[in-house]
Parts: sequence; structure tokens; C-alpha cells
Amino acid sequence: MQGHIADWKDDRGFGFIKPDSGGQRIFFHVSGMARGASRPSVGDNVSYEVTTASDGKTRAVNVRPAGLDAVSGVLLSKRLLLSVVALSAIPVLWWLVVAGKFPAFLLWILAGMSAVTFVLYGLDKWAAKRETQRTAENTLHLCALLGGWPGALLAQQVFRHKSSKRSLQIAFWFTVLLNCGVLVVARSTTGAAFIRDILAAW
Repeated sequence: MQGHIADWKDDRGFGFIKPDSGGQRIFFHVSGMARGASRPSVGDNVSYEVTTASDGKTRAVNVRPAGLDAVSGVLLSKRLLLSVVALSAIPVLWWLVVAGKFPAFLLWILAGMSAVTFVLYGLDKWAAKRETQRTAENTLHLCALLGGWPGALLAQQVFRHKSSKRSLQIAFWFTVLLNCGVLVVARSTTGAAFIRDILAAW
């Protein structure tokens, strides 16, 4: 079925679809969006399926962009763009290592921590669905701070997890800025010498 977004409350994660065929508006929740679909806006054309919830009320699920909105949605999807950023981080650093402009050990730290952080996000998503013991947000932030931010960023898009929580996103992007600052310092002559002195002292 197809329709358009007639009402959307982004802060609460739900809205209503007006069917193109007419009739009453249909409720939908952000959890009913198709995997990879960006958050909607009023007026967006969408396709969807209708299901009946446990309370007997109908709601739309598998909601995704339709028509031209589907094309622009894929090209401009926030999740797609952030996934590209996350996936590009390691190859870019690898190129800098090959060019002799970046310490190789920092690349391996980022790659290893990214893998660990990605797994932790996945486990936390799994635990959230099953209402079992969760991974502490401080642990996720620490892993991102220690170089795992590309893995965290990718996991947020792949698992659609923690990407809408404002407080966590603020803390997360702060760790990204700190990491980028360290990388800039590491590339400088003074910074590289300082890092070598620290490693030699150990």
C-alpha cells in the first residue's frame, strides 16, 4: 500500500500515514520503519504494510520511502552517509600509514577497538530486545574514546541502536572529536616525537 506522512512527532517516534486510496489515517511507530530507512518527514511518500497489534488496533509496518522519495532517501540517507564515514576511516588511515605519514600501531589500535566496539553494540542491541543485562553506556563510550569510534558509528547505523538518544550522541561525538584531535597531533612532528617518548618511557 502507498500513502504519505500526514503527521510525524519526531521527538516521540510515531506518526500517521494518509492512504492514497483514501480512508482513515494509519498509525505507525519508528520501530515499524523498514531497515535502513531514514526518519520520515511530513509529506513524504511512503509504501507500507498493515498489521493488527495485540490491542486489536491496526498499524503500518515496513514503512519505507516510495517513488522519487525512495531515490533521494537512499542517496541522502543519514545512515548511509554515516556508514560511509565509518567504513572510510580505516582505509584512509591505512593509506596514511603506507605513505609514511601515520604511525602503524595507531591504525591497529583503531581497527582492533572498532571491531570490539561493533560487537559490544550488537550484543547490547540483542540484550535490549530480550530484556537481559545490558552493556553500560560508559563502556561503549570508553571503547569509542580508545579508538573504537568507527566501529561504534557503523554499529549505530547497522543495528539502528543508540543513534537517536541525544545524550549518548553528544557524548559519542565528543569522543570522535577527541580522537580526531589525537590523530592530528600524531601526524605532526612534535606530536610524533612526544608519542615516541611516551612509548620509550614504558
